[in-house]
Order: sequence, then structure tokens, then C-alpha cells
Amino acid sequence: MKYTGILPLAIVFATTSALGQYTLSTRIDPAQCPVGMEVTHNGRFVERNAKSGPADDVVPSTPEQRINLKMTNLLPHDIVNAEITARGFSHNWRLVLVSLTPGAQETPDLAKTVDVALDVKGNSSASRELSFANFSAIRTIEVNSVTYADGSTWHASSPGACSVAPSLFMLVGAQ
Repeated sequence: MKYTGILPLAIVFATTSALGQYTLSTRIDPAQCPVGMEVTHNGRFVERNAKSGPADDVVPSTPEQRINLKMTNLLPHDIVNAEITARGFSHNWRLVLVSLTPGAQETPDLAKTVDVALDVKGNSSASRELSFANFSAIRTIEVNSVTYADGSTWHASSPGACSVAPSLFMLVGAQ
């Protein structure tokens, strides 16, 4: 009996079960958040700056994470702005221990809050590309507040009440 056909199948099942233990929820509780969100990594990589001179004389640019934020308005009121916070990891060196304990996570060491101008019609969706300098990885995107076209605002009841993790998949090339 040949076992070479079983090895790839075993690797696939082991990988998917290991990834499943360490993912964050991508679902938001509508009772605590008036928007739905989907965050995906942008496939464009950060460019490197080259000095004029030998080919070995390359200076890396500032690390940057680029994401696509898709926001779905769960209410009939038009959204014009959202304040979001990205939490993640800086480009600093660190030791990350691999733990077999389910739910064990490294604590993010970097956060950046930005205002995002959006035009999300009631009960509709809109997307926006965002860029975060000095992030080597983004762990969560959290909505702190939403401003509606009529001037009213919604504020999160507690930190993390309206947050999602980016998708684990990254597009690396497209035409």
C-alpha cells in the first residue's frame, strides 16, 4: 500500500485545524454595532527605496499595511464618516512563542486611530482602501464612532464592541 497520497491530505487537515484555533471572529453583534465590516489585505506590497549606486545599496522603506475596508450600513440612515482604530504589531523585533493553548494570543503593541470619510447609503455597503504606516501586521479594526448625514452620531459602548480581524487570506497578484 502506498502512503504518498495520504501525506498532502494530512497536511491540509492539520493546517486548517491549527488555523481555526487561532482566528478572531469576523462577525459583529448587530445589537452592539450599527455596521458590518469586512477587512481584507491589499495585494500591493510596499516598495523599497533604492539609492543611486550599486545594486546592493537598497534602503527599506517604512513598513506599511494596506487594507481594504468594506463597511455595510445596517440602518436606513446614510453614513458620512467613521472613526476607526487599527490595533496590531510594530516593526520592532520580538519573540513570539508558539503556544498550543487555544485562544493564546500575542498582545498588539501599536494602535492608530483615523477618521475615514465614507459615503455609505442606508442599508448598503461601501469600500475604502486604507494604509497604516509602521505596522508589520494588523490584528483588529475597531469602529469607535459613526457620523450620519443628518449630523447624529453613534459611539461604541465599550472598546472592542465593534471590531473585526482582517481575513487570513492575502491576494498577492492580480491583473
